[in-house]
Amino acid sequence: MSDSISSDDILYILNNPWKLTESEWGLKENNFIDFYSTYIKNKLDTSNQDGFSKIWKTSNGQAIAILGFYKVGEKKYETFFVASHHMDEFGLKISFDLRNILKEKTLNYPGCTCGLYSASDHPKQIPWFKFIGFNYVPEENRGKQRYFEYVSS
Repeated sequence: MSDSISSDDILYILNNPWKLTESEWGLKENNFIDFYSTYIKNKLDTSNQDGFSKIWKTSNGQAIAILGFYKVGEKKYETFFVASHHMDEFGLKISFDLRNILKEKTLNYPGCTCGLYSASDHPKQIPWFKFIGFNYVPEENRGKQRYFEYVSS
């Protein structure tokens, strides 16, 4: 699965972030927009080589969220998720989509793990990651960043 994700889509999200994305990615002052735009483009390029990506958009074409899943080692993957303010309206639907996509796509990656670090301080962070299929692995935490891991079957 690889949806066409443009630079404009990335910039839309970074300039109109969901409050959790704004906090987690440090976008409050817009000082890192160019850095994160390049970072996301690079991760999407890696996702297209051995992994997958997905974008969700509103009916009028505004980017809601981007998911990237990419290889970092033998049977080891990482993921990122970045979202616009539209997550306030579409968050539940996208949460179900995320869970289904990870279940479906990771069938192609048996025995692999997919990790991510999250600096979100949202009180429902751990239950949300569990809902979409990730386990919290506190021994892998880095400072305020919590580590979550998805294990494919």
